[in-house]
Amino acid sequence: MKLLYLVHFNSPVGGLHENVFASALFMKSKGCEVTVVLKEGVLQQRLESRNIRTVTTDFSHIGSTVMEIEAADETYDLVHFHPGPSRKAGYFYGRKYDIPMVMTFHGMWYDSLPTYIDNLSMVVTVSEGVKNFLQNHDDKGHEKYTVIPNGYDSTLFDEQRASKLQDAINIGLVSRLDQDKMFILEIFQKALEHLRGSTSHKLRFHIIGDGKLTDDFLENWRALLKNTEHELEFKGWLEDTELKEAYLECDIVIAPGRSVIEAMACGKPVIAVGSKKYIGLIDHKNWQEGVYSNFGGYGHKFDDYREGMLESALDLLIHDEALRRSLGTFGHQIAVNYFDANQHNDRLYNYYRILSLAYDLKK
Repeated sequence: MKLLYLVHFNSPVGGLHENVFASALFMKSKGCEVTVVLKEGVLQQRLESRNIRTVTTDFSHIGSTVMEIEAADETYDLVHFHPGPSRKAGYFYGRKYDIPMVMTFHGMWYDSLPTYIDNLSMVVTVSEGVKNFLQNHDDKGHEKYTVIPNGYDSTLFDEQRASKLQDAINIGLVSRLDQDKMFILEIFQKALEHLRGSTSHKLRFHIIGDGKLTDDFLENWRALLKNTEHELEFKGWLEDTELKEAYLECDIVIAPGRSVIEAMACGKPVIAVGSKKYIGLIDHKNWQEGVYSNFGGYGHKFDDYREGMLESALDLLIHDEALRRSLGTFGHQIAVNYFDANQHNDRLYNYYRILSLAYDLKK
């Protein structure tokens, strides 16, 4: 099967990129020929290093993007795209060559879906919350929806152990530092203001991520911790084994979406703070809400948040090592049972096969 993926993004790294990267590698392992249309950059280089073919474009015009795809003189059995400029070009290409079209939605953006859902073969959402959000905008095509969550690489994030850094409580913030993550960054800063005066434990904050706001926030956070015993370490954007090791160095992780899942797979207690909603410390009370919303990808930011919620969760975990261990075990079980990426990509692969066979029948 020959698959065409199109993905547009503003940030050079992020969860969307990891979603496409994981799917492309899995489909290749199943014998598919995969081509990914995207902007030049880090993801392109990662894909090409794994022998995934790429077509680079700036997505500035639908016509020019389609021409760049056609220049390779390849035909495809199915096209899979994501919202925004990649959807426009992918949809045009799919209609032109009459092949099945799949579209994935990651959050609260319906991208004019009602105007073209009749021509899509399948609508994939990363959570039930996103699916319900989209279906509330239109009563057409509900039978085309399926939920395929973000997942973790079970061959990589397969190790659980306590942090080797025993001289402090290690708290990781795992997030891009960009404008669309401002809700996460602002409540983390308030938590720092609260914890800077803590004297019961030495705290070390690991900043795992990068973005356009990195310099400004790092300056603020370092200033907050100045003249305290606490430390702040900037790790930058990490991938693969380096990312796993960063999770394992932490005693507590604060994160959105996919990073929640990866941290839970590593057996860490996680406070889920998505770009759209604060879910909180993942425990017996709220884990299903986390699964439902892709751990904060669906919600209303500060309208859903009560002042001090993050601070209270951190205080609880900092002072209770046994609770950290038990919640780490609990979260690991959630990750294993709900979010193994290979299982989800296998479902996606089988959907591709069904959709391709259905199109053959149609013709």
